Amino acid sequence: MPLPSELRTGDVVLTRGTGHISRAICLLDGSEVSHAALAIGPDTLAEAVGEGLHTLTYAKALDEHDLVVGRTLTHPADMAPVLDVAQRYLGSRHAYAHQQIVLLAVLALTRRIPLPPGGKHMVRAVLDRAAGVLNTMAERGQQPMICSEFVYRCHTEARPAPPYALDLRMRAATAPAGEETLLRWAEGHPALPRVPLKAPTALGAYDPVGAEAALAPVLSSYNAAVGKANGIPAAQRLPGVGAPTDPSDEELLASMTAFGTALHQAAGADSDGAEPLTPHQALERIRVTEAEPNFVTPGDLLRTLSLTEKYRAPIGGAASVTSGLLDPR
Repeated sequence: MPLPSELRTGDVVLTRGTGHISRAICLLDGSEVSHAALAIGPDTLAEAVGEGLHTLTYAKALDEHDLVVGRTLTHPADMAPVLDVAQRYLGSRHAYAHQQIVLLAVLALTRRIPLPPGGKHMVRAVLDRAAGVLNTMAERGQQPMICSEFVYRCHTEARPAPPYALDLRMRAATAPAGEETLLRWAEGHPALPRVPLKAPTALGAYDPVGAEAALAPVLSSYNAAVGKANGIPAAQRLPGVGAPTDPSDEELLASMTAFGTALHQAAGADSDGAEPLTPHQALERIRVTEAEPNFVTPGDLLRTLSLTEKYRAPIGGAASVTSGLLDPR
């Protein structure tokens, strides 16, 4: 299946996965999409996944997704410089890897998200799983690269710079103003200095299907609770079980610092003989990650005014299940 006729090589292809982790990314990012890829041929996309950077057919990219949005540069230009950067990254494909759970963890800590009963339980479950993924990446010598970060880098690193660089000032805020992020809450918590740092456990051969199955009940419950709090009809919410018991502050802080330590290690910032991170330093690693210019979400690519939408289609006739769940500001 070739690209839709409206799109061309070099365009950004955004999709929405049907799994619970994909839905949670949409929810916390205030977006309709959960994944990003770059069109590099008439029927070929390049993307970052768990095994590294790779190429796949357009038809394969639509598997287990129910929405596709194609965007192109608002000011048209020769896309050869963007494609050159993509090929350079593809040449070092094993140096990078992406797992959706890592993006979800960063969003949970750095966005002002709703926290109904059971919300902190969801965050802790995601953090613990994401820390294990990052530890596995570090053992393999891979650095985390979000799928949308790959697409963004291909544009930003293209030369000459204009008009390829993407303006990301259209960021999402997913909760009412005044509510703090979990990261800010943790940084000011009096128990933080006493939290024992625990080393994240590697997962071995990471199994995205297994992670999806393990997190499905927790993410479903969170989705349902947020939908109920925002007046979303029950028929439009994902099914969920009763809200689980939230962890204690100390338990959540321990998971947050373990995740920050894993980010530090996966980024290659750790070295033999280096002093262990303090709890505050572990949290600072999360803040630094989110503040990196290259930390870009699929929702950022959907919102940027540097790109113009040229194609949108539900796959299999599915309708959006995320619109209205959050109050974008």
